[in-house]
Amino acid sequence: MHDATRSTSTPQAVDNTDWLKTAALISAAVGHIGQFFAQDDRWWSVFGLLAAPAFFFLMGYAKTRTVPARWIWIGAILTLLDSSNNDWTWMPPNILLSFALVRIARPYVEALVQRHGWAAYAFVTSALLAALPITAQLVDYGAEGWLWALFGLYQRRYVDGRSAPDAGIGARDSSFTAHAMKENAGLLPLLACFVAAVVYVWQEQREFSFSKTQFAVFILCLGVMSLGLCLFLRGPSRIQPPEIMAGALRFIGRHTLEIYAIQLAGLELIVKFVRDLP
Repeated sequence: MHDATRSTSTPQAVDNTDWLKTAALISAAVGHIGQFFAQDDRWWSVFGLLAAPAFFFLMGYAKTRTVPARWIWIGAILTLLDSSNNDWTWMPPNILLSFALVRIARPYVEALVQRHGWAAYAFVTSALLAALPITAQLVDYGAEGWLWALFGLYQRRYVDGRSAPDAGIGARDSSFTAHAMKENAGLLPLLACFVAAVVYVWQEQREFSFSKTQFAVFILCLGVMSLGLCLFLRGPSRIQPPEIMAGALRFIGRHTLEIYAIQLAGLELIVKFVRDLP
């Protein structure tokens, strides 16, 4: 009883996801500040563009199927604010709506992947590549973001497949484990990461036309982040900061998208009502 009571008062450990979400949120804030307040935002975008891959990766990595209703209405409000600041022209719907589509599609894609392995990956990737020009107009980041979500799905399957035997689940007793041992030798997650990174660099360079130096820094930063995602494992972090910082990280980790929405809506409103800003 004493041990059980004591354990309830122990602060919860900071998760690796908390670190990743916090880094992605900071990156998104950097990109948005440059977008709204800098006359030349390309250097800001070099670092701001690191946010979307991390967010999409986590969407694919997660097992949750529920699409919170607030994603829909907050995404719609942010899209309307964006359009109103651009003379009511058509703007790609906010990234939250793209996250909702990933959540809806992920169980079906996973079922396809579990049944057909490499063939399923080739089919889904080819379909996403073919859809790049269309989806960019339908939702923010479109298929290039969904490729990162596909990588997240494969990374989670790889992690689950590797840990299943350790949990005492026999390969003969679990069709998932047997399939994972064949399919998830680490090659598919690495391939999915490589394809997602190459397509992302290609698409963003087309949009921003980075200088050679900016482009090199962008590739370096994205490469480092991709390596980190390939090693990502959900669970308590090896680095546990002081409790004040840990509390902030846990709060950000649990309310990431709400914080993202508030800061983006605040910037949209500032630009809308303070006309003298760049």
